[in-house]
Amino acid sequence: MMSAQSQTICPRCHLGRLSSWDELTEEQREVVLRLPASADHTLEERQMIHRWCTTCWHEETENSPEDA
Repeated sequence: MMSAQSQTICPRCHLGRLSSWDELTEEQREVVLRLPASADHTLEERQMIHRWCTTCWHEETENSPEDA
């Protein structure tokens, strides 16, 4: 219900929704490839685990706490 929806809302801006790699457009993927976390994680890891907010470009790298 609401808790599942709140987990998809960006914890930084509270405006955008966190999207997986498969949900991103080609242009959005190009932006993701240039974000700072690209230096800390492999592309494969980012594609499988990470999620992004296309409003503020927050990158969720791990399972975030449900209280976020």
